[in-house]
Amino acid sequence: MKKQINIIIAFFSSVSLIAQSDYKMKGNEKYVEIDFLSSYYSQDGNNAAVTGGVGTEALTDLSNIFVVNIPIDSTRSINGSFGADYYTSASTDMIDNNRSSASSKDVRGYGSIGYQKKNLNNGLTYGARLGFSAEYDYTSFNGGLNLAKEFNNGNSEIALSGQAFVDSWIPYFPRELRREVSVPTTSRNSFNGQLTWSQILNRRMQVALSAEVIYMKGLLSTPFHRVYFADQSRHDIERLPGSRIKFPFSVRMNYYPLDNLVLRSYYRYYTDDFGINAHTVSIETPVKLNDEWTLSPFYRFHTQTAADYFAPFETHLSSQEFYSSDYDLSALATQKFGMGIGYAPLYGLARAKVPFTKRIFMLKEINLRGAYYQRDTGLTGYNVSLEVKMRF
Repeated sequence: MKKQINIIIAFFSSVSLIAQSDYKMKGNEKYVEIDFLSSYYSQDGNNAAVTGGVGTEALTDLSNIFVVNIPIDSTRSINGSFGADYYTSASTDMIDNNRSSASSKDVRGYGSIGYQKKNLNNGLTYGARLGFSAEYDYTSFNGGLNLAKEFNNGNSEIALSGQAFVDSWIPYFPRELRREVSVPTTSRNSFNGQLTWSQILNRRMQVALSAEVIYMKGLLSTPFHRVYFADQSRHDIERLPGSRIKFPFSVRMNYYPLDNLVLRSYYRYYTDDFGINAHTVSIETPVKLNDEWTLSPFYRFHTQTAADYFAPFETHLSSQEFYSSDYDLSALATQKFGMGIGYAPLYGLARAKVPFTKRIFMLKEINLRGAYYQRDTGLTGYNVSLEVKMRF
């Protein structure tokens, strides 16, 4: 093991020496960049975890988010994202067995702010981020650090990032169980680290390799999910272990066979100590029709094995320590496919001078995207989104 560690240290030490002394990283542009994204998602199915793996999964979600990047100078910048989701959920309405209304409603607000610094002479970039998220029963605070090193004249990059999430629940139990059940904790802490290697192989091919580890501890079950048993009539809430570790590994490759065509491919392998092993592949093929319009068809396939603690309605035994009937933990296969269309004129869609400044506001680009989702458990959904890119 000591020999392996020394080899790793030597490798990363050599990486820093590869950078040519005459290479200089590209500095920040002087523009303030603003992205606005609005998305609508709708789904339906018949395996709601709130009612023990049976019943409607009807849900709609409307999400709006602003992402802003503000350069301070050529080496420093501030970035932030702020948004809100409004959703309705027919299954969540059944926490109180309330069959008189069509759905339950809630709003989630979230935001983050970050700082980034570049060293243009040695290709080093580092940054930090703080964020939050809140909804009616859940509050989350998070922070992260990132470090990246460019070398080989900017054709290679190695990046390391780490994040921590400190979450707390206000536990809501099914109405009929509120005086009978409890949970061992109302907190959840998550920590993840990621190492990414990006490489430009030639003028038409780029590749990125990523390895990640995620550790979670605390209340990992959802308190208002019901579980029904095969050996008794009394039911219980979902029970899951108090810790979980996940290992995703991925490779991404972009290939430009033609000047107006890109093949973007992605593969991820995932495994965790809940017993889930998963594979995900996706491909997107943006085609530039002319200097302004781009079409982007895409397809994604995902398959996974079931968690050790999953079983359908009235299948678990009450003697088990852990149990769930949440079909997100079941064996499943999903497909997602759709089309994007982008319009990005060379000089923007619209331009105007900002009063009392020398800056020009430009509506830079607009993108529309639609997708259809289906899962072999019977769940189907669709998503439409609008992205608007602006610049000062």
